[in-house]
Amino acid sequence: FAVARLPDAQRLALTGFFEALAETMLVIVHWVLWAAPLGVFVLALGVGLRGGLGAAGGILHYVLLLCAVSLLLTLATYPCAVWAGRVALARFARGVAPAQAVAFSTQSSLASLPAMLTGARETLGVSARVSSIVLPLAVTLFRVSSPAVNLAVVLFVAHVYAVPVGPGVLAAGMIVALVNSLSSAGLPGQTSFFTGTVPVALAMGMPLELLALLLAVDVVPDIFRTLANVTADVAVASIVERMEGG
Repeated sequence: FAVARLPDAQRLALTGFFEALAETMLVIVHWVLWAAPLGVFVLALGVGLRGGLGAAGGILHYVLLLCAVSLLLTLATYPCAVWAGRVALARFARGVAPAQAVAFSTQSSLASLPAMLTGARETLGVSARVSSIVLPLAVTLFRVSSPAVNLAVVLFVAHVYAVPVGPGVLAAGMIVALVNSLSSAGLPGQTSFFTGTVPVALAMGMPLELLALLLAVDVVPDIFRTLANVTADVAVASIVERMEGG
């Protein structure tokens, strides 16, 4: 808000810097996606040599668990947009579909932001004033899947190590997962996996060794996690637009 009141030359210098910074982050995303298959192969090879097919079954359960949690969150977003945003179901699906396609291919909410802006404005009728504020803030702060998915990761670790989880421990994990989700970047989950899960695991008193292995298979769950985040961001924009219209 303060930058908007500067003279044009100074304002353009600052906004140009942050636009260049955003493009730089997208280049980093490209590097991460390029290098991720090699890292996944190296980690998976070590696990396969030590654990064999038995480890593969446990990893498959883990992947299915996280995908299911994210998919349920995504599906729950549609009735929220219809009910609170007063948007027809088919119209909302059309508006969010391009951003979901980008999210599926990039695993990055930040990379999906341009498609979110276009779909919200052109298909859902969200004003430029609302979408320009709500969607960047949502990408930065509102990752709806992070608390649930990070908590699910730690609960899986607790199951593997047979560590009991009481109500107090679960409540502590939920609080830390919720607060910690505000500090993670809207980039592929491989870049923020440890920053999202380690604080929750420490708060719940869980061992950390298994997390390095779970990182190796986080690519597929992260696709569904990003889908949930992007869908929820667009839904929030439509809800705020309806509130502003009222």
